[in-house]
Amino acid sequence: MDKDEGLTSFAVVRRIRAILGGVRAGHAGSLDPFATGLLPVCVGRATRLVRFVAEGAKRYRARVCFGQATDTDDVTGQPVGAPAACPELSAIGRVLPEFLGAIDQVPPRYSAKRIGGRRAYRLARAGRPLRLAPSRVRVDELDLLSYDGKVAEFACQVGPGTYIRALARDLGERLGGAAHLAALRRTAVGPFEVSAAARLDELSDRDAIAARLLDPLSALRGIPRLSVSGEESRFLRHGRLVPYRTPDEHADKAACPRSCGEVRCAVASLDPPAGSADESGPALIAVVSAAPGGWRPLVVWDTGGRDCE
Repeated sequence: MDKDEGLTSFAVVRRIRAILGGVRAGHAGSLDPFATGLLPVCVGRATRLVRFVAEGAKRYRARVCFGQATDTDDVTGQPVGAPAACPELSAIGRVLPEFLGAIDQVPPRYSAKRIGGRRAYRLARAGRPLRLAPSRVRVDELDLLSYDGKVAEFACQVGPGTYIRALARDLGERLGGAAHLAALRRTAVGPFEVSAAARLDELSDRDAIAARLLDPLSALRGIPRLSVSGEESRFLRHGRLVPYRTPDEHADKAACPRSCGEVRCAVASLDPPAGSADESGPALIAVVSAAPGGWRPLVVWDTGGRDCE
């Protein structure tokens, strides 16, 4: 979905559910109401794949306004503190490398982070004092595209859990002043590009949504694949581990895990229907992770006809 400004991510999902007659739906990575851009939505059984889609790297175009902080770290908030001087272009360029790579980031006060079981934004709205612990996040790219002396536009790519609002806030503070996020558009999540996304007003009925649905392997194409045999497929369908292959047993050395927790899409070639001359392509069997002793199924997709919902 290409989300419009002013809509919450849940409002988009709720609309999709209504069109589909109550079918389950969920989004992979929320966008604030003032933000626009790509919002992947999974429906039906595919809601079990949301967490894997959401783990993909995210790309944004962000406009940062220097000279004023806000209580939400974005344009929707109230001004905090006195106005500050805006930085020089050269100063911005000098500090950007400090924000690249793995960094510690304190989430915004108005965020969905939990403190003692309650959402931070609820505590902030109630005027409660907050102390949010920093999280380790990843910033792969942070490129300055333009600057008019007050508002800068950036292109950035970040890992899961990174707040662009917090990047704007911290950039202003690092430059000895203040800043907030003035506008945000998400252009990609993992392999998905906003240029291929539909707007909500284009999805008027079930057929329009069905025409936009992707098969699970396309949705997970950002995750490496692990080819499994028919016997290994049966193991996974029954929740059993698939033992690792050694490089000597198989030409694909990538079948051996690099580290525990590594995630793969386990795929197999399924037999075509009887009498069909078409060759079968790879089909998703399960999403697996590296565990001691073998590949452990996290989500079983192809159940061999069994209902595992």
